[in-house]
Amino acid sequence: MYADDLQLYVSVKQGEQHLAISTLEACLRDVRYWMKTNQLVLNDNKTEILHVTSQKKRSQELPPVHIGETQVSCSGAVRDLGVTLDSHLSLRQHLNIVCRKASFALYRIGKVRHLLDKQTTEILVHSFVSSLLDNCNSLLFDIPQKDIAKLQRIQNSAARLVSRSTKRKHITPVLKELHWLPISFRIQYKLLITTFKAIHRTCPSYLSDLIIPYVPARPLRSSSQHLLTIPPVRTKSFGNAIISKTEKYLDSDEPGAKKEIRGAGYYQDDQIKKVEMGRPPSKEA
Repeated sequence: MYADDLQLYVSVKQGEQHLAISTLEACLRDVRYWMKTNQLVLNDNKTEILHVTSQKKRSQELPPVHIGETQVSCSGAVRDLGVTLDSHLSLRQHLNIVCRKASFALYRIGKVRHLLDKQTTEILVHSFVSSLLDNCNSLLFDIPQKDIAKLQRIQNSAARLVSRSTKRKHITPVLKELHWLPISFRIQYKLLITTFKAIHRTCPSYLSDLIIPYVPARPLRSSSQHLLTIPPVRTKSFGNAIISKTEKYLDSDEPGAKKEIRGAGYYQDDQIKKVEMGRPPSKEA
């Protein structure tokens, strides 16, 4: 019997690579011993190592890690729960894989489009294309717009396939007619809904614990605005991407707005109605 998706994280400081590798190997030995006592097996050949570093700093390569009788070197990218992570967490390789799969799905649907009605085509597009675009899309918040544009082109092609629109026709009325949010708004929408559920403890605890309500030291007018606490961060590239700080940035576009919490279902319907009226969704938690 094999144990699946076992992950270990070790912080590596500059100049202390060998110490970090020794710590990781000692931890792996303990894991192997625990697995052996519980009749489990650690698969050395399928073990991968990813060294996450900053794009702006040149770091030394980590030496190979000894796992049993196998030496494992660092990989350029690894797949984790359907997301391809690279050494800089840029997610560009993940985007390329999603675009390639979605384009192939659109190609196959397009081959039989003349045999399908609009409703059936839309169901197929949501099943094989939209599901790829929406999978773990909250990780794509604040990535460069040139990367978001790749996914937007896929969505535009899917919308034209469903509506049988020509390439010359402007895509915004087509998306509005189909009630489809653009990619950037879909990412924000996913984050907002996740935050809403985290605040009301209707999602896993590891997400709810990241959301800390802001409680001022003395009575202020902001006490009734459902604000969130911004945790301290050390780095701009990785620190600003954590979910609790990201949601606060989304919420800061409408300071002083009074929020009436009526439930996630009401909130979702309200945001969709605003998009149908031509306005962007409100950025409130």
